[in-house]
Amino acid sequence: MDTGRTLRPEYRDAYFRCPVPEPPAHFFIITAHNPDGKEVDDASNAIADSSLRREIAALGLESFPVTGGSPDFSHAEPGFGIVCTRDTALTLARQFCQDAVFEVRHGQVILISALPSAEPDVVIGEWLDRLSG
Repeated sequence: MDTGRTLRPEYRDAYFRCPVPEPPAHFFIITAHNPDGKEVDDASNAIADSSLRREIAALGLESFPVTGGSPDFSHAEPGFGIVCTRDTALTLARQFCQDAVFEVRHGQVILISALPSAEPDVVIGEWLDRLSG
Protein backbone atom coordinates (compact mmCIF):
# COMPACT_ATOMS: atom_id res chain seq x y z
CA MET A 1 0.00 0.00 0.00
CA ASP A 2 1.07 3.53 -0.75
CA THR A 3 1.82 5.27 2.56
CA GLY A 4 0.92 8.69 1.13
CA ARG A 5 -2.68 7.79 0.29
CA THR A 6 -5.68 9.01 2.22
CA LEU A 7 -9.22 7.71 2.31
CA ARG A 8 -11.38 8.68 -0.61
CA PRO A 9 -14.31 10.95 0.33
CA GLU A 10 -16.73 8.45 -1.27
CA TYR A 11 -16.25 6.11 1.68
CA ARG A 12 -18.12 8.59 3.87
CA ASP A 13 -21.12 8.31 1.54
CA ALA A 14 -21.33 4.50 1.65
CA TYR A 15 -24.66 2.70 1.82
CA PHE A 16 -25.20 -0.99 2.40
CA ARG A 17 -27.36 -3.90 1.38
CA CYS A 18 -27.67 -6.71 3.87
CA PRO A 19 -30.03 -9.69 3.43
CA VAL A 20 -29.85 -10.50 7.15
CA PRO A 21 -32.89 -8.85 8.78
CA GLU A 22 -31.28 -8.63 12.22
CA PRO A 23 -27.49 -8.71 11.98
CA PRO A 24 -25.37 -8.93 15.13
CA ALA A 25 -25.16 -5.78 17.27
CA HIS A 26 -21.43 -5.43 16.55
CA PHE A 27 -19.61 -6.40 13.36
CA PHE A 28 -17.18 -5.18 10.72
CA ILE A 29 -17.79 -4.89 6.97
CA ILE A 30 -14.91 -6.00 4.78
CA THR A 31 -14.61 -6.56 1.05
CA ALA A 32 -11.80 -7.92 -1.10
CA HIS A 33 -12.92 -6.10 -4.24
CA ASN A 34 -10.81 -3.48 -6.02
CA PRO A 35 -7.58 -3.80 -3.99
CA ASP A 36 -5.55 -0.65 -3.32
CA GLY A 37 -8.53 1.45 -4.41
CA LYS A 38 -8.11 0.49 -8.07
CA GLU A 39 -10.94 -1.00 -10.08
CA VAL A 40 -10.15 -4.46 -11.40
CA ASP A 41 -12.08 -6.85 -13.63
CA ASP A 42 -14.94 -9.03 -12.38
CA ALA A 43 -12.86 -12.22 -12.55
CA SER A 44 -10.14 -10.77 -10.31
CA ASN A 45 -12.75 -9.52 -7.84
CA ALA A 46 -14.41 -12.96 -7.78
CA ILE A 47 -11.08 -14.64 -7.01
CA ALA A 48 -10.35 -12.15 -4.23
CA ASP A 49 -13.86 -12.59 -2.83
CA SER A 50 -13.43 -16.38 -2.72
CA SER A 51 -10.07 -15.98 -0.99
CA LEU A 52 -11.57 -13.70 1.66
CA ARG A 53 -14.45 -16.15 2.18
CA ARG A 54 -11.96 -19.00 2.71
CA GLU A 55 -9.89 -16.90 5.14
CA ILE A 56 -12.99 -16.02 7.19
CA ALA A 57 -13.92 -19.71 7.35
CA ALA A 58 -10.36 -20.74 8.28
CA LEU A 59 -10.47 -18.25 11.17
CA GLY A 60 -13.82 -19.67 12.29
CA LEU A 61 -15.52 -16.27 12.22
CA GLU A 62 -19.26 -15.68 11.98
CA SER A 63 -20.03 -13.87 8.74
CA PHE A 64 -22.86 -12.91 6.41
CA PRO A 65 -23.11 -11.07 3.07
CA VAL A 66 -23.03 -7.27 3.01
CA THR A 67 -22.61 -5.15 -0.10
CA GLY A 68 -21.34 -1.60 0.22
CA GLY A 69 -21.83 1.00 -2.46
CA SER A 70 -22.54 4.51 -3.55
CA PRO A 71 -25.89 6.03 -2.53
CA ASP A 72 -27.47 5.01 -5.86
CA PHE A 73 -25.51 1.71 -5.98
CA SER A 74 -24.08 2.58 -9.40
CA HIS A 75 -20.86 1.38 -7.74
CA ALA A 76 -21.12 -1.59 -5.39
CA GLU A 77 -18.66 -3.99 -3.78
CA PRO A 78 -19.90 -7.25 -2.28
CA GLY A 79 -18.29 -8.17 0.99
CA PHE A 80 -19.00 -9.64 4.38
CA GLY A 81 -20.24 -8.59 7.77
CA ILE A 82 -17.82 -10.29 10.13
CA VAL A 83 -18.06 -10.72 13.88
CA CYS A 84 -14.47 -10.21 15.03
CA THR A 85 -12.15 -7.83 16.82
CA ARG A 86 -10.98 -4.54 15.35
CA ASP A 87 -7.45 -5.96 15.06
CA THR A 88 -8.70 -8.97 13.09
CA ALA A 89 -10.79 -6.73 10.82
CA LEU A 90 -7.83 -4.47 10.07
CA THR A 91 -5.54 -7.45 9.53
CA LEU A 92 -7.97 -8.90 6.98
CA ALA A 93 -8.41 -5.52 5.29
CA ARG A 94 -4.65 -5.10 4.93
CA GLN A 95 -4.19 -8.72 3.81
CA PHE A 96 -6.66 -8.04 0.99
CA CYS A 97 -5.21 -4.58 0.23
CA GLN A 98 -8.26 -2.61 1.32
CA ASP A 99 -8.18 1.05 2.27
CA ALA A 100 -10.78 0.80 5.02
CA VAL A 101 -13.34 -1.23 6.91
CA PHE A 102 -16.67 -0.22 8.38
CA GLU A 103 -17.59 -1.03 11.94
CA VAL A 104 -21.23 -1.28 12.96
CA ARG A 105 -21.55 -0.75 16.71
CA HIS A 106 -24.54 0.40 18.76
CA GLY A 107 -26.40 1.13 15.52
CA GLN A 108 -23.72 3.46 14.17
CA VAL A 109 -21.54 2.95 11.09
CA ILE A 110 -17.93 3.94 11.66
CA LEU A 111 -15.36 4.32 8.88
CA ILE A 112 -11.95 3.00 9.94
CA SER A 113 -8.84 3.54 7.84
CA ALA A 114 -6.62 0.55 7.13
CA LEU A 115 -4.03 2.76 5.44
CA PRO A 116 -0.64 3.46 7.03
CA SER A 117 -1.60 7.16 7.21
CA ALA A 118 -3.80 6.23 10.22
CA GLU A 119 -6.66 8.67 9.76
CA PRO A 120 -9.08 9.05 12.67
CA ASP A 121 -12.26 6.95 12.79
CA VAL A 122 -15.35 8.74 11.47
CA VAL A 123 -18.98 8.03 12.33
CA ILE A 124 -20.76 8.23 8.97
CA GLY A 125 -24.31 7.59 10.12
CA GLU A 126 -26.85 5.22 11.57
CA TRP A 127 -26.93 1.63 10.26
CA LEU A 128 -30.67 1.71 9.60
CA ASP A 129 -30.33 5.00 7.70
CA ARG A 130 -27.49 3.55 5.61
CA LEU A 131 -29.41 0.48 4.45
CA SER A 132 -30.51 0.57 0.84
CA GLY A 133 -33.37 -1.47 -0.68
